[in-house]
Amino acid sequence: MFPNFRKADMPGRESSFNVYILFLVVAVFSTTVYLVYQQIFSGYVSDVMGHLVYLYLHFYGDRYITHPMWHYGVWWTAKMLHISIEYAAVLFSASLVALWTWLVYRVVQERLGRMPRLLQAFLTLTIIVVGPLCIPWYNRIIELGQGSPNLWHNVTLWTVKPLALLAMLQAVRALDEAGSRRYPAVFALVIISVFAKPSFIVVFLPALFVFALLKKRWRRDFAVFFFLTSAAGAGILFFQFEHLSQFQHSGVVFDFLGVWSQMSGNIAVSIFLGLAFPLVLVLLVPAVLEDDYILLSWLQTFLGIVYFACFAQSGHYYSHGNFGWSYMIAMSLLYLFSIVRFAEIFDKIVLWKRMGLFALLAVQTGVGIYYLVKVLEGQNPIYIAIFF
Repeated sequence: MFPNFRKADMPGRESSFNVYILFLVVAVFSTTVYLVYQQIFSGYVSDVMGHLVYLYLHFYGDRYITHPMWHYGVWWTAKMLHISIEYAAVLFSASLVALWTWLVYRVVQERLGRMPRLLQAFLTLTIIVVGPLCIPWYNRIIELGQGSPNLWHNVTLWTVKPLALLAMLQAVRALDEAGSRRYPAVFALVIISVFAKPSFIVVFLPALFVFALLKKRWRRDFAVFFFLTSAAGAGILFFQFEHLSQFQHSGVVFDFLGVWSQMSGNIAVSIFLGLAFPLVLVLLVPAVLEDDYILLSWLQTFLGIVYFACFAQSGHYYSHGNFGWSYMIAMSLLYLFSIVRFAEIFDKIVLWKRMGLFALLAVQTGVGIYYLVKVLEGQNPIYIAIFF
């Protein structure tokens, strides 16, 4: 029904200057600087201080960090700029969110090059702030139980998302090209992502395996890449888990819906609220699944749901729901490609579907903006509620 997109790659073809996206990136960077500064110096609820403690214990003690990319990034930033660790954390974290914003824009630009530049920037802003659907008379809490495509309190999530997006773009492109030379880049991105946040590799590789089978793109070059990446990733994950268990005295347990049920009164409804726009898009316009990036994103999202529903950490970290991070990463990518695809085919959808989807996206964008404002005001990101 709709042509399948296979152009997205980094960097994009268009090199002309876009003042709107420059303004947006600067605004995002500045906003994140303010937010992380408040999280560190004014006690806003986030995980930044926890990771700063890990950083100090790692460099000045014997604490092992399983995914230390953010911590080393902060450390090197402090050394290079001759500033404190705290100020380095502010700058490095804001740079990660700005990088994510720029990469999202590059996807928008590649897919929607003929769209006016102001609208490209507006669509980029939509993608980086959109939140879950919230039905106040059912549940006023925005994030808890539902998750969100955009979270503002987890620095390791900010660290892994650019790597995850680049890995997806390069992997799909590599599968399109017999004997592709892109596989080393994909291998590097995936393995590096393990040191940013291991939650991505555990959904990406299985989803990519199924994707290659469904698309009949399983070739020898892909098989070599897949097994090498899986072996290297499994080795690193095993090493991380063994060392983590020594410090945290925690293991992985099968616990069907145990953690999730503590966050949600109805998990099925929470999944719908969290995935409302991409789910309704697929239901109303099934042909969007022909888009490779949407299909791969859905496969990752499904696996993320399975992990969150079935597994948990034992001990002190049980209630943290750390197996939900795979779902959050996949959700971010799913919203990105679903919103871009919707913009691509906007004029080709029948009017009532087009207006319904547009209204749903507008509502969720409004929820996301409200959520971000409340985070900036210092409210606990997990328990922010909508009141009317």
